[in-house]
Amino acid sequence: MTDDIVDLYLATGDFHEAVRQSGLPTHIAHLKLIKSGRLTIQDKIQYGSRSARLGGLAEDLFQKYVPEATDANKYFQKNNPTYDFWFDGLTIDVKYSSMASKKNSQSYHWHFRTKGDQDFIVAFLERKPGSELERPFILLIPMQFLTDKNDLHVSPSGRWFNEFQIEAEELQPLLSDYAQLRKDGLF
Repeated sequence: MTDDIVDLYLATGDFHEAVRQSGLPTHIAHLKLIKSGRLTIQDKIQYGSRSARLGGLAEDLFQKYVPEATDANKYFQKNNPTYDFWFDGLTIDVKYSSMASKKNSQSYHWHFRTKGDQDFIVAFLERKPGSELERPFILLIPMQFLTDKNDLHVSPSGRWFNEFQIEAEELQPLLSDYAQLRKDGLF
């Protein structure tokens, strides 16, 4: 029961199972794994709050659509406060929002924080109540459009939804186009 927690964690891919097999107290195991740099984004998906889990799943979905993007949380700083991904000179913050509606109302909206110094926000929006990240709507929003905004309220009939919505297969090509503009000194 004294196997190295890092080896157990890497072998099982499961924080709680590695702790159980090691016999270490949870906090000691957690500290050792933090020091090793081996904790993955999956930990917040599997063991965090619902919103943390969905945010982590949205980051996984972004990575699926933009595989060349570097995960800032994994390679630069865990829970990087400025952005989640770096892609060819661009910084991207990934957001998730469930659908929300007012009491006794048929209308709905999404809401997420936009504060930060990143170049883009990629927002994954729940398509219908309870669907979470099953075929979400995707918004690609350059921060130049979000001056003096700390959060964004998006409605299906509004500009944000209609002007910045993209398809999943457009995400990487659009970011590549922006990256080229940055290299050319135009963005």
